[in-house]
Amino acid sequence: MGDSLSLSSLNRLPQTDATRQHAANARPDRLPTWLNADLSIFEPNMTIKRRLIAALFLALLVTGSLLTSPANGAGGSNYAHSDGNARFLHHIHLYDAADQRIDPESTTPYSSVKTCGRCHDYNAISHGWHFNAFMQEAGKKSSTGREGEPWIWTDPRTGTQLPLSYRGGKQTFDPGDLGIDNWAMTKQFGGRLPGGPMGMAPEATEEESAEDSNEGEADAEAKGEEKTSRWPLTGSLEIDCMACHGVASSYDFNLRREHIAKENFAWAATAALHIGEVDGDVSRLKDGSDPTDEAIQKKMPKVTYDGRKFAADGTVFMDLVRAPDNNSCYQCHSQRTLDSHGIESRWTHDQDVHLRAGMKCVDCHRNGLDHHTVRGFAGEVHPSGQSMTSLSCAGCHLGTEFANHYGPAQTETDAEEGHSHSNSGEFASLDQLPGRLGSPMPGHAGLPALHFEKLSCTACHAGPIPRDEALGMMTSLAHSLGEKAHRSGAELPRIQGPVFSKGHDGKVYPHRVVWPAYWATVVDDKLQPLAPEQVYDITRRSLRVRNDFIEEILEPKLKSSDLKELLGEDRYKTDPEEYTDEEAAKVNEAVQKAGKAEFDEKVYAALKAIEKETGAGQAVYVSAGFVYAAGDEEDTVKTIEVKDTEAIDMVQWPIAHNVRPAGWALGANGCVECHQDNGKLFASTVTPTGPGPDDGEAVTMASLQGIDADQRLTWNQLFQNRASFKYVIGGSIVLLVIAIVLALGILLGRIGLKTSAPTS
Repeated sequence: MGDSLSLSSLNRLPQTDATRQHAANARPDRLPTWLNADLSIFEPNMTIKRRLIAALFLALLVTGSLLTSPANGAGGSNYAHSDGNARFLHHIHLYDAADQRIDPESTTPYSSVKTCGRCHDYNAISHGWHFNAFMQEAGKKSSTGREGEPWIWTDPRTGTQLPLSYRGGKQTFDPGDLGIDNWAMTKQFGGRLPGGPMGMAPEATEEESAEDSNEGEADAEAKGEEKTSRWPLTGSLEIDCMACHGVASSYDFNLRREHIAKENFAWAATAALHIGEVDGDVSRLKDGSDPTDEAIQKKMPKVTYDGRKFAADGTVFMDLVRAPDNNSCYQCHSQRTLDSHGIESRWTHDQDVHLRAGMKCVDCHRNGLDHHTVRGFAGEVHPSGQSMTSLSCAGCHLGTEFANHYGPAQTETDAEEGHSHSNSGEFASLDQLPGRLGSPMPGHAGLPALHFEKLSCTACHAGPIPRDEALGMMTSLAHSLGEKAHRSGAELPRIQGPVFSKGHDGKVYPHRVVWPAYWATVVDDKLQPLAPEQVYDITRRSLRVRNDFIEEILEPKLKSSDLKELLGEDRYKTDPEEYTDEEAAKVNEAVQKAGKAEFDEKVYAALKAIEKETGAGQAVYVSAGFVYAAGDEEDTVKTIEVKDTEAIDMVQWPIAHNVRPAGWALGANGCVECHQDNGKLFASTVTPTGPGPDDGEAVTMASLQGIDADQRLTWNQLFQNRASFKYVIGGSIVLLVIAIVLALGILLGRIGLKTSAPTS
């Protein structure tokens, strides 16, 4: 266990006089004795050349120390570890971003980098799956595997639901290409981020900061804009270890989200643990505020620690577990389904069958020190190089040999071991065999093997039970499930599922889908979406929407005079719930007509404002696969065709949970459950929808799968007559047996007559 070395304050916490004083008063006994001595080589009057030589000498000493360190643990780790299954109690000292020990009188928030990073490899952890969502290398997208749920930036004021991803998924947009930086992404989605590199303030030397500042000011002057960073005020959203590893009763997720919404990034983790009260709101500070200014410092958040949380030796008990509880996972991985009445009641739905059996999320979605969580899909390649096949559906229940035969092998080891015990008589390693975690082996009696080649396991076993039309769905990432709110189910984004279409490996999977809705410019026949905040700034005067684009533009409230004309003197004050069907139809028609006129007028003005502000030749609004442009006449809007269809098409990502019991699987009631004209796997539909005024035409699952409709109907007829065909075949066999028996009887009778005839 080694102490972290900090020669200067990291740019993870707003720098105030107090934090600078802490850094200046850093205790020399915190540094190794040899390093304390060697730091004296940096004399104030040294020449640049001597400073460079001294710095090189010091670097060699540090490198040599690390290479010869006897503290290397298992796996080459330089950190001590318990190696036992028992919980390790964490009575630890807390440290802030300036690497100063926190006591009850401190006012700065604790830093996980400086606290947890003393005993755990923060750098290795920060590259894990949950932390690398915003990480990019120059010209290279972050590693993905199969596509996951995108970050859908929703703004109800402008009718925006814009799918974003740094992982290079189809039909999603890279935030960087839209001018959306990490700070904006952290502000928008930080409540569903565990922190890490994506939420870290950029570190720079004072000279680099000055150069960047000068360049930024020059660019801003050229554009006539003011461009400032809020990182110095908000601090960093570091990896919040306790968000996952804290026991359910010790961590307040909603309080953490509240502080992130206030832009109190650096203070959110401290507040969530309830080890102190955080007072202050960074979002109230103007852009360009100087955190070193005394007046601003007084407005910056302050922590008042609860002295009762500190032991006599200054340590604090962090109540945590090695394997995260399901409750932590639910914060970002919950979903609800919608029906015509809104959000379906939770009590009418069953849990995932694995959870009902007593399993935890992390039993399958496990990870090592690198925190690269296993996702469990076929063909997953894990950075560790170890096979993860047996943690996929097929690998766990049917074994690696089966999984690799009907799906892509993950590693060469998989391919070799998957067939070893069948081809050479040797047994595969235990973790390649079926029955992991006590999982039952499904029989799939009578199911042709073709199904395993064409369908994923989840196509039949996971997600909401399919109906004639895809259901509306809400997720934690997209709709902030878990936060207190008055949700109706009509909130953006409009997500639907299950949608049965082909996935990354060509097999059919159940998916959630969304049609993007955004404002864009057309450049060289390509749609270039605009950043949502930029859109709002440009269009707020033309759209004149306070809260909701749909309610205020497309569904305007009719005036009393309009209702009187429609319903008459006696009925125009009637409660809408008491309208007759005829009256409701009249009112709805009038609302749609008024909404269309309002949409044309305001969207026309908004598009013209965008064209003027950006200098673009044409601006458009996209929704449900439609592209709206300013009409030829004033206050009119028209739909246009674009070549860049990928930018407006359906965005999909697979559904893995909840897994249903075997009796609820598609096909459990026989072949004709799917192979009939209205079989849900092929005949159910999904309708392109969005915040705009028009919905697209319903699309069948069969068409999404590329199946010819006539061919499917012909195939279904064979299955529909299959039962009768079985009876015919069975009857024919019975008649044939009877005929054979009769023939044998006659033959034997004749033979018997011949043998019994008297001889002359």
